[in-house]
Amino acid sequence: MMSAQDAVIATNPQAVFCQVAGEAVILDVASGRYFALDAVGTAIWQSLSTPRTLTAVCDAIQAEYDVSRDRCEADVSAFLEQLAAQGLIKFEERAAG
Repeated sequence: MMSAQDAVIATNPQAVFCQVAGEAVILDVASGRYFALDAVGTAIWQSLSTPRTLTAVCDAIQAEYDVSRDRCEADVSAFLEQLAAQGLIKFEERAAG
């Protein structure tokens, strides 16, 4: 299985994001399951509005939060692995070039 470090990260089109009453949730349309997100999780998900690399996601998070690069990459990578395990995102091979 490809990891976040090696890939472009893309959201699953069956994963619908919305914010309701100050809370952010993702609905997996295929399973009918909801996933609640905290503020950082929401920022990560929103940074994936277009497919991007872990580096680009961490750039966006570091622009918003005071966090070291190593900590950001470790935490974001772990969160992305959780999303992938639930089928909410997928890791795609980077295009050559």
